[in-house]
Amino acid sequence: MLPKPHREELEATARSILKPDGEPYKVQTFNDYADANFRYLKATGLVQSKGRGLSLVPEKHLFIERLTAETGVPESDRAYFITLCNGAALPTDNQDSALAVLADLLQQLRRRGIPFDVGGKPTDTPADIEIIRHQIEALLAEANEEAYAAQQAAVWEEIAAYMELIITRRNRKTLSNGEEIEVPQAEAPAYFEWVLWRAFLAINSLANKPYEARRFKIDQDFLPVGTAPGNGPDLIFEFDDFVLVVEVTLTANSRQEAAEGEPVRRHVADLVAFYQEQSGKPVYGLFIANRIDSNTAETFRIGIWYTNTDEKMRLDIIPITLAQFKDVFEALFASGQVDVALIRELLEQCGSLRPTHEAPAWKREIADVVQRTVDQLLQ
Repeated sequence: MLPKPHREELEATARSILKPDGEPYKVQTFNDYADANFRYLKATGLVQSKGRGLSLVPEKHLFIERLTAETGVPESDRAYFITLCNGAALPTDNQDSALAVLADLLQQLRRRGIPFDVGGKPTDTPADIEIIRHQIEALLAEANEEAYAAQQAAVWEEIAAYMELIITRRNRKTLSNGEEIEVPQAEAPAYFEWVLWRAFLAINSLANKPYEARRFKIDQDFLPVGTAPGNGPDLIFEFDDFVLVVEVTLTANSRQEAAEGEPVRRHVADLVAFYQEQSGKPVYGLFIANRIDSNTAETFRIGIWYTNTDEKMRLDIIPITLAQFKDVFEALFASGQVDVALIRELLEQCGSLRPTHEAPAWKREIADVVQRTVDQLLQ
């Protein structure tokens, strides 16, 4: 929430500026425009959030220096128009500048102890150098993401607060430390996937890398850029002795089964087949929504998939609400018993109840298992 003097100033400004229809602007309009401007800056990949403001991305510092050193202007309107059509020249379009930026990136790798052999790679043209530069930037981004993943256990309360925003469909929440977090309404589906990714990073037992566990893109602030693409699950978490496929949706009515029933089963079945061949690890599906429709639950309770050769596969997909997952997540950390084996045990218990219950009763039994798990952790 904005400080009171700031909020009052915005409200006074909103009342003093009228739209063409004579109505005053909403206070939120000013924040929306400011947010859009920040986003445009961050979309360049050169700027990131820093506290309540912005800062330059450290890995791009030399590139930014070279970029801002160019102060020339087009000689004529025609030249300006051609530049607009073709795109402005970048420092790395020049051989010497490209080599300087490459040398800086290589030095960053050495400082961080990340191995990279540039020997044998051509550097004859700016295009050759660009290929190497993108490889190095990818390595640095992966290292940054691994460092980010290691920090998540320390901010589990913030992660739970993001879950609360998605559950309540609110946009903003002020944390106990005074920091304000936000889930933009139009980006709630992306934030839903993102917060589950962060939750399992916090549990900190992954056998795969954090960037291998997510299928959505993130920006330099590790915030989601859209949802995971189709033809695959939202999230894939591999642990030492099992694999968890997580699918999320904000759909809550009877359309839920139509939209999610077939894709979720197909994605889990594909991973079951893959891991049977690769490692033999069992694969579980975890379907999370704010509300589980009984038709969806029944589809997962039956849990059957037929391959193209009519081979019958049994799938272990457990549907739970985000509120239920949040309760378990918070109990793990509040009790100091953060162990992914407890998640697997919960899935096993819920799965064992499938044969003797139809969907409505199975959902109630799942809720009971979740509550018992939470109670046992907190006792």
